[in-house]
Amino acid sequence: MSAKKRFSHVDLIESIAIFFVVFYHCTLYPSDVASADAPPLHYVLYFCRTIFSTCVPLFFFVNGYLLFNRSFNLQKHIKKILRLVLLVFVWGFLLMPIFMLIAGEPLNLETIFKGPLTLNINWSMTFFWYLGALVGLYILFPALKALYDKSEKGFVFFIVAVAICTFGFVLGNQVMSILSKATNQELGDLNYPGLTMFNPFYGEPGRSAGYSFVYFCVGGLIYKYEDKILAFSKAKRNLIGAAGILLSCTGQFFLGLFFTKNILVTETWDVVFSGYDTIFTFCNVICIYVLSLSYTKDFRVVKSISANTLGIYFLHMIPIRLTMPWILQQEALCNFPFNILYAFLVIAVCVPVSMLLKKIPVLRNLV
Repeated sequence: MSAKKRFSHVDLIESIAIFFVVFYHCTLYPSDVASADAPPLHYVLYFCRTIFSTCVPLFFFVNGYLLFNRSFNLQKHIKKILRLVLLVFVWGFLLMPIFMLIAGEPLNLETIFKGPLTLNINWSMTFFWYLGALVGLYILFPALKALYDKSEKGFVFFIVAVAICTFGFVLGNQVMSILSKATNQELGDLNYPGLTMFNPFYGEPGRSAGYSFVYFCVGGLIYKYEDKILAFSKAKRNLIGAAGILLSCTGQFFLGLFFTKNILVTETWDVVFSGYDTIFTFCNVICIYVLSLSYTKDFRVVKSISANTLGIYFLHMIPIRLTMPWILQQEALCNFPFNILYAFLVIAVCVPVSMLLKKIPVLRNLV
């Protein structure tokens, strides 16, 4: 998640992204809007939650921004892919017994072995899906890099085509759901074999990360146009970025309310995980990037967090599982402001541990 050559605005984006990841994984505040008597505060917090859907997409975006504009070495790239695959299982086998001990469960070799293989949700193994998607991007990266270097039109065509197959397909299904409700008729969706057979990025809802290619490739493409973006005044860029986030979060909020009230009914639509492949999240990612261009500082805290995002990613569930059960019992702490502080504290614990691991010869390869 970090880069050899550092850009201050990239450091900021990575820091924001990992904070959003941690914040999402340690949610303490109530944002259930499914019940008819949900208080207004729940709706406010549900709206605030919409921005966190940019957490993982921001990492895809930054990876593309950095990789497409570097020299490419196939041998090093293959080693990077193998390292990511290995890290999933090494950390999976390390975290499983730790989580079981924290929960007071007896250690079981079969459970420990199957945890990272099944991405067991009960033991917080599901967060490894991000590395799986990243490996998928890296496998196709050599071909995408060649296209990027030789044919910008071809590269743009690929982005548009994948965007239609992912964001467009999701948007089409959402529009069909809204029209069904508006007309009081069951219009179905676009998941017909006669349509999906033309979509190489189609997958079971919730299990396909084809949209990651859009964030990844747009990150690489936007680098080429950064000077043109910077040509706008700082005030104008910030106004556009802030207004874009407000509008996109509002759109995501109402989309979440629609699915909560009309599709799920008894549970709240996860505006974060289910929002990764919506046009609103995509717009928010671009807006965050535009706003980040105004950050030209080199604050040590931001740089340290950015340089250790992979370590934070692997470590953060340990302090969360250690402390969250107790915190959830303290009603006074289950609110949005404390959640912000709690997320920062989790990161503050993980950063020095990650930095320490990097100083140990064998363990430095883990982060």
